[in-house]
Amino acid sequence: MMPEEEYQSCRNTLASWQGGWESINGNPDVYIFQGYDGNYYLLAYSYDKDYGRGNFSLHDINSDESGCYVRMGMKRCRLSSEEPPYTLYISGWGGYMKN
Repeated sequence: MMPEEEYQSCRNTLASWQGGWESINGNPDVYIFQGYDGNYYLLAYSYDKDYGRGNFSLHDINSDESGCYVRMGMKRCRLSSEEPPYTLYISGWGGYMKN
C-alpha cells in the first residue's frame, strides 16, 4: 500500500471504532473520538471507588505502515481488531467490548 492508502485505511478503521469501549481485563475503559481538527484521539478513563475520583488521560492516535497506535509514555500500544465479542485489542492493555 502507498502511504496515503495506509493513512486512509487507518482512518476508516478508526471511524468504525469511535465510541466507548469497556475493558474486559480491568484496565482503564477507553473512548475513541474524532476531534475538531480531524485527528482521532483515545481517552482512557478509570474510576477509583475507594477514593471516589476518576483518572483521565488523552492520547493521539497515530498510524504507520503496520497500523494504528497510541503512545503511552515511552511505550507504543498498537490498536487492532479482534473477533467478536471483543472487537478491539490494545497491546499491553488487552481486549475491549463496545459499550
